[in-house]
Amino acid sequence: MRAWSRFLLAAVVVVAASCTTAPRQERTPLGEVKIGLLAPLSGPNAAAGADALHGAEFAAGLLNGQGGSVRMSDLGLQEFRDGAVKIIPANATNNPDTAATAAVRLTDQQVVGLVGAYAPDVTAAASQRTERLSIPFLNGDSAAGFLTERGLDWFFRTGPTDRLLSEADFSALKRKVGVGARRIGILYADDAPSNGAAATASTLADEGGYEVVPRGGVSFAPGAGPNPAASVQRIRAERPDAVFLVATSTVDAQKIVRAFGTPGYRPPTILGLGAGFQPAALKAVGPAADGLLFSTGWAPEAANRNPAAAAIMDLYQQQFHGPMSGVAAGTFTAVLTLATAIEDAGSVDNERVRAALLSLDIPGRGTIMPWDGIRFDATHQNSRATGVVEQQLPGGTTHVVFPPELGTNA
Repeated sequence: MRAWSRFLLAAVVVVAASCTTAPRQERTPLGEVKIGLLAPLSGPNAAAGADALHGAEFAAGLLNGQGGSVRMSDLGLQEFRDGAVKIIPANATNNPDTAATAAVRLTDQQVVGLVGAYAPDVTAAASQRTERLSIPFLNGDSAAGFLTERGLDWFFRTGPTDRLLSEADFSALKRKVGVGARRIGILYADDAPSNGAAATASTLADEGGYEVVPRGGVSFAPGAGPNPAASVQRIRAERPDAVFLVATSTVDAQKIVRAFGTPGYRPPTILGLGAGFQPAALKAVGPAADGLLFSTGWAPEAANRNPAAAAIMDLYQQQFHGPMSGVAAGTFTAVLTLATAIEDAGSVDNERVRAALLSLDIPGRGTIMPWDGIRFDATHQNSRATGVVEQQLPGGTTHVVFPPELGTNA
């Protein structure tokens, strides 16, 4: 229930109260509300884990009325009226078993629900464990499509799926080169989440009448594996009109972008797909990343069109001395979504919170994300999440190229 609806309901309640002497039902105070955060606080994805923690704690601060001039009402939402939100973090590392154990430990600390846990396989293992415990689990930082295709009752995702992000990439490609690009190269890290995203891109290419060359794409060893130069040469030999680079870690994204720059090979269009393509990571690569297009569920430029979102981003930068990343924004949004459901339920009872999640209807202005809002479908995927495509510009800045109306120059 959003701000205007709450005000309307409040007016109705006042009128009804003046017409009857029935006793008023008092709301039970919520007290301290604990929300668990699973994040990779150590290991290769520790930077993403730090961003997730910042996003979660920042959301809790706003919910607790600690945002100074920035308030929840700026988004059409409200602060906790009779309680306080506390984030309980746990280190998921990059290991599914560790994450599953950490999830159980969080439930032992009486968390109302969990958010996280970044890597798709880690998220899958942890949410399977919370499913058995009937604890709500909201994911805001993993696009792997299979997560919401498992038929789980307690798992929800606020962000876009790999398919939505791939669709945005293809839309940007079509807008950029029209019908001229028909042969597509796909170069992907040989790990489970990247394989899944690459398969989705290949399926969409077939549906769109594109030819993937070579058929099925080309893989490269992830992490500190061999130099991917040979994989780049295989793509180069096919002379594709556009190349999709698929990587779910920033290390792999940086490695493959550099590999394209080394031999001086530059396809007409390069598109990034996967969580590895973060602006800060691409900036570190230097000129080799200039001009690259990449899909994302979060774009600061688009968010700046919303005055409330712009104020929130400015406050975040002041507090954490850096811009709000996609992981921070996704975790921030997941915490706010879970907290809104708790507030709507007026309870920390897991069944009532789950029911409130199922009936949530948050409009686009109620979130900092460049989406149409938040409403969960039958699979518990946010049906209003959308993909945005940004372009990396010289100097490390970015610009929204799709949808074009979200760019500042629109």
